[in-house]
Amino acid sequence: MRNSVRALRNILLVASLMAAARGEAQFVLGSVEAGQGKGFARHASSNSTGSAAGARAYQILHYRIDLRLPLTTEALSGRVTAAILLAAATDTLQLNAAFLSLDTVEVNGVHTPIRVDSAGQQFTVLLGTTRDSGDTLFLTIGYHRLTGVSRPAGRIGYYWFTPSTSPLALDTLGYTMSEPSDARFWLPCLDDPSEKSTAEIHATVPAGFVAASNGRLVGVTPNSDGTVTWHWVESHPVATYLICVTASKFTRSTLPFVRAAGDTIPLQYYVWPADSAACAAYLPTVQQMVANLSALFRPYPFDKYGMTGVSPFGFGGMEHQSLTTLGRNYVTNRGVVVHELAHQWWGDAVTCGTWKDIWLNESFATYAEALWEESVGGASALRAKMTGKLSFNSSWNYAVYDPVGQGQYIFSDLVYSKGGWILHTLRGIVGDSLFFGALRDYYDLYQGKSALSDDLQAVFEQKAGSSLSWFFDPWVRGPGWPVYAYSWSFSADSLSVRIHQLQDAAWPTYRMPVQFRATKGQADTTFVLLDSLREQSFRIPFPFAPDSVAFDPDSWILKQMSASPTIAEREGNSIPESFLLDQNYPNPFNPSTRIRYSIPGSRDQGSGVSEVRLVVYDLLGREVAVLVDEKQAPGSYQVRFNAAGLTSGVYLYRLTVGSFVQTNKMVLMK
Repeated sequence: MRNSVRALRNILLVASLMAAARGEAQFVLGSVEAGQGKGFARHASSNSTGSAAGARAYQILHYRIDLRLPLTTEALSGRVTAAILLAAATDTLQLNAAFLSLDTVEVNGVHTPIRVDSAGQQFTVLLGTTRDSGDTLFLTIGYHRLTGVSRPAGRIGYYWFTPSTSPLALDTLGYTMSEPSDARFWLPCLDDPSEKSTAEIHATVPAGFVAASNGRLVGVTPNSDGTVTWHWVESHPVATYLICVTASKFTRSTLPFVRAAGDTIPLQYYVWPADSAACAAYLPTVQQMVANLSALFRPYPFDKYGMTGVSPFGFGGMEHQSLTTLGRNYVTNRGVVVHELAHQWWGDAVTCGTWKDIWLNESFATYAEALWEESVGGASALRAKMTGKLSFNSSWNYAVYDPVGQGQYIFSDLVYSKGGWILHTLRGIVGDSLFFGALRDYYDLYQGKSALSDDLQAVFEQKAGSSLSWFFDPWVRGPGWPVYAYSWSFSADSLSVRIHQLQDAAWPTYRMPVQFRATKGQADTTFVLLDSLREQSFRIPFPFAPDSVAFDPDSWILKQMSASPTIAEREGNSIPESFLLDQNYPNPFNPSTRIRYSIPGSRDQGSGVSEVRLVVYDLLGREVAVLVDEKQAPGSYQVRFNAAGLTSGVYLYRLTVGSFVQTNKMVLMK
């Protein structure tokens, strides 16, 4: 298809020149319904949870966009020509526009009527006669943005600021912001993530301004009226929500990135002069990020990687294809920078096919933050980053697939952090070779296209050679997360482990290969138990009596740990049969948590007492708190540990009863 588009480019140029502006009819598109969101918040539009691509009778191959930004007001005007390939016979074309005046509409240079659906933010081009499958049409629309009108909250499409209208703007600034479905507010287009085409952008701005956009910069042309036209070509398929123009009096910093022998692309910042030195100094870090992610995934997919720094901006960043828009305060923030960079693979080169599948964009970019930390700091840095992503907030109660359909905000932490943890858990299950191999296969299949959650699952199943519905169904399409509890005992050269899944009954029961690490002194042994029931017991031959047995010691599983029910409690008996030091609950915690433990004894002699110490230590072995230091009779106990005066981190708690010693870890996260 790319070759077809290149062949059409010269025809498009001729078609655009032939499409003279006519003032015969003016079609105004708006909405009578209130929008979603507030202020700058990203929103979920009424049609943002599905795609009609399967029933569409045509495909847009290429956009030529001629845009004029006066930058003296919020106005913009433009002319867009779309090369359209018909996939079926049709007499209409349906596209999106909102709060735009469509001044002229032509098909192959001939004026063509349209039917407007303002409430639906759509318009239909009436072709007058049925066109055949395989025909190519050139739809040209001259338009301008309506000014002085009230738009749905948070749905602007094009933002314009000056220092007098906002104290955050260091200079006059205009930029587009279209995710998920706001391209229609500044560009008549087919506004659906399943549709991708190539694009050519001619952005005309006052002299002295830079107009940055997608793809390669072809030229900068001064005009006789005191304006300058910046000409950009994006030769890779791009979804309309990823097309952008950002204009201000920017400085530009550039550093080359050698992708392969004879293949060098620029890494760039477009920022205000006050930020130029810091951004130029950060480019070597960006260069290393591109190299590291390229080694994990595939070579960087586009002709440049640029970043603009703007303010005001209601987000950390927005991954416009080959030109990320960053909030000015985040231009050198490593987490935000690598997140948006990772979107160039996951979101841009491979785009979610519907907004139900938004986790395919955001979870991948979030997990890439942790992959970057791992690449520079090793396994401990990976675990620390993932621990920092744990929140178990209310949005996590829902499935990462189709957040809006469950009444959740499309860009909630559900699809970012919970989704990132799901990828981390999948990696822990299948191992690095299969995980990254499957990601590369997924990329190879869908680069330049859009993909669905089912597509990702199919690729992983192909790589694994077996069905993975036991993972994807509960983790991607199911609510909640597992809440585990476990206990263990050793006798007669055997280790007994009992695992409980205590999550809400309405949440899934998880099938999970759980890693355990048994430790005695300086020696340890790691083994895996396949847990698949709400309560399950295992008994395995074991070479030594452990001092401790850790559940998921390397933190691969998204989970919470809880105190487990003891044998005595379940049977209504006050005397436990074995020592037990439960995992604290909740974990992670802030600022307090509960620790439960059991002391065994004879049922006939329950009054015998033992010296019991329960002490909390930091990772340097320093004593932080003594929770218990007294004689206690056999039974089950619980104590509350309040860490209000401590800093976030990993702490150890150790139970000592005679010769019995067991140590567990807990995480304080403030």
